[in-house]
Amino acid sequence: MTDLEAALTTEGQQQLSITNKPNKLLASKLNKILGASASDDVKIKTALTSLSNIPGLDETELRRNLRGTIEKKEIEANKKFLEAFGRVVEQLDALETEVSYMGEVCKAMKEKLDQASNQTAEMIEQAHNLQDRSLACDTQILIVDQFLAKFTLSQREIDVLCISSLPIDDEFFAALDHLKQIHHDCRVLLMTKNQQAGQEIMESMALHQETAYEKLYRWTQYESRSSFGRDSIEVSNLMTKALHALRHRPVLFQTILDELAVARREAIARAFITALTRGGPGGTPRPIELQAHDSLRYIGDMLAWIHQACASEKEMLESLFQTSPGARITGNYDTKTDSTDEINAEQAHSIIYLKDAINDLLDYAMEGTCRPLKTRMEQVLVLQPGAITSYRVANLIQFYAIIVGKLLRKTAALSKLLYDLTDMAYKYFFRTINAQAERLLQSADPPSRELTISPVVRDMTLQLKEILSSYDSSLVVAAGATEGISEFNFGETLDALVDPLLQMCDVSVRKFNEVERVVYMVNCIYHIETALAPYSFTEKKRENLHERMSGLLEELATEQYEGLLKQSGLFDINKAIIERDPEVPLSKVSRMDTRTLSNALSSFDSFLITVSAGSSPHLRRLTSSQQSHQVQDHAIRLLLDAYKRIYVAVEDPRNEYENPDHILPRTIEEMEAIFSFAL
Repeated sequence: MTDLEAALTTEGQQQLSITNKPNKLLASKLNKILGASASDDVKIKTALTSLSNIPGLDETELRRNLRGTIEKKEIEANKKFLEAFGRVVEQLDALETEVSYMGEVCKAMKEKLDQASNQTAEMIEQAHNLQDRSLACDTQILIVDQFLAKFTLSQREIDVLCISSLPIDDEFFAALDHLKQIHHDCRVLLMTKNQQAGQEIMESMALHQETAYEKLYRWTQYESRSSFGRDSIEVSNLMTKALHALRHRPVLFQTILDELAVARREAIARAFITALTRGGPGGTPRPIELQAHDSLRYIGDMLAWIHQACASEKEMLESLFQTSPGARITGNYDTKTDSTDEINAEQAHSIIYLKDAINDLLDYAMEGTCRPLKTRMEQVLVLQPGAITSYRVANLIQFYAIIVGKLLRKTAALSKLLYDLTDMAYKYFFRTINAQAERLLQSADPPSRELTISPVVRDMTLQLKEILSSYDSSLVVAAGATEGISEFNFGETLDALVDPLLQMCDVSVRKFNEVERVVYMVNCIYHIETALAPYSFTEKKRENLHERMSGLLEELATEQYEGLLKQSGLFDINKAIIERDPEVPLSKVSRMDTRTLSNALSSFDSFLITVSAGSSPHLRRLTSSQQSHQVQDHAIRLLLDAYKRIYVAVEDPRNEYENPDHILPRTIEEMEAIFSFAL
C-alpha cells in the first residue's frame, strides 16, 4: 500500500471517530468503501497509477491540493487537444477548398467530354464499320491462303520436283503426292461453278507434273541399271515409291519394267554360272559341278539353287511392287490410293496389272537359267544310269517341276523346261526298264525243280522295292503335289516294272507241265505282291495281281480236284452225269448200272480215309501255306459237290435206279461231316 492510501485510511478513521451520528445509509456506504481493498479495484489502481505518473508531485502536495492538481493537469491536456484540433480544422478547410475546385474542374471536363462524345460518335461508328470489314478481310485472306495451300505448290516443292540436281528423296514423293492431290481436287472444282479456276490450276500444274515424272523416270532408270544388276539386292523404300508413282504413266512404267527384266535376267544367269563353276565366296559352298560324278546330287543341287533363286526373286519383286510398307499384292492390281481418296475407274484402267507385271518379270528373269540347266541335265540323262538312279533322278526333277511351277506361270520358259525335262527323264527311265526287260526275256533261265523264286526274280523284286521306297519317301508324295499331272502317273511305272518281270517268269517255265507252271507263277506273283503290300499307292496294281493269282489258284484247285476225282474213281461217273442226255435214264448209260456205281462208291468210301492225310506234292511247293490250304479246301469242296451231283442223280426216279439207298453208302449230310474234317 502506498503512502497516499495509508493517509486516506488514517483520515477516515479519524472522521469516524469524530462523527458518530446514527446514519445507516451513510454508514453502510462507508463500511463498503472501507471494507473494499484498493488492490482489488481496477479503477482505483488505474487512478493511483495516473497520479503517480505526474512529475513533481510529492506526498505533501497530494494531501493538500489533490483536486487542484488534477484539474490543472486536465486543463493542460485540454489545451493540447484544442491546439491539435485547430490544426485539423485548418487542414479540413484547405481540403474543402481543394475539393470544391476539383468539382468545378470535373464539371468542366464532363462538359468537354460530352461535347467531344457528341463530336466523335460518327467517327466511332465508322471505326466499328472498318473493324467489321477488317474481320471480313482477314477471313477472306485465310480462305485464300488455304486455297493456295491446297491448289498450289510452294516454291520449295517446285524446286524439289523440277530441279534435276536435287536428289530423289521422301521430300520429292511428298511434293509429288501433293501435286497429285491438287489434280484430284481440280477435278472436283471442274464439277462445280469454279470450272475456270480448276482448269487454270490444272494447266499451271501440268508442266510441273511432266517435269517431275521425267525426273523420276531418269532416276528410276539409273537405279534399275546400277542397283538391280547385282547378284544380291536390297529393295529400297524410295524405289518402291518410285515404281508406285510411275504406274500412273504406263509407258514410262513399262520401260522401267523392261530395264528391270534385262538387269535381273543377266544377274541371275551370271549367278547360276558362278554357282556351277566357282561356288560361293571363298569356295563355300563348293562349285556344283564338282558333284557331276553323282548324278542325283548334281541334279538336286542345280534344281535346289534354281528353286531358291526363283523364290527369292519372287519375294523381292513382290516387296518391290508393294504400294506401301507392309502391304502385299493380293489381286491382279492394286487400287489403293496415295491418300484417303480412291482411284477412279479411269485411273484404274491406266494402271498396269501388278500381278501380271511381277509374273512377266519373274518369268523373264529366270529364263536366263534355262540354257545352262538344260545342257547339263541332258548330259546326265543321256548317260542312262541304272534303273533305280534313273527313277530317282526323274522323280526329283518331277518334284522341282511341280514346286517351281507354283512360283511361275505354266507358260514360263523355266516351268516348261522342267516339265519337258521331267518327261525326258521318265522316257529315259522307261527306256532303261524296257532294255532291262528285253535282257530278262532273252536270258529267262528256268527255276529249280522245287519251284522256288529264282535269283533273277529276287533281284528284280529288290529293285522294285527300292523304286517303291524312293517314290514313297519322295518329296512329291510328301508334299501331295501330284494333283492334275496325269503324265506322271506312278501306275505306268509299276506296269513297266512288274509286267515284264511276270512275263519273264512265264517264259522261264514254258517247258514245265501245267501244274508246275501255275505253282511257280503263283509263287512269283505272291512274292511281288508282298513287296507291293506296304505301299497304299500300289493298291490298284495289287488288285490286278491278286485277281490274276486268284485265277491261277482256281486253276490249280481244278487240277487238284480232277486228280482227286480220278483217285477216288468218280471221274468217269461225274463226267457221265454232266455229259448225259437228259432224255435217257442214267441207269441205261454204259458203265452207269447199279453194280458199277455200287463198286465205285464203295471204293470212294474207302478213299475218304486218305483224303485228309496231306496235300498234294505240287501244293507243298507253294510259298504260302495259306494258299496251299486254300487250294486244298477248294478242291475238296468241288469233290463234295461232285458227290452231291451223283447222290441227286441216283436218287432221281427218272434215272430208274432200284434201291438207291443200297448204291449210296452215305448221305449228303454224312459226307459233309466227313469232309469238314479235311477242310
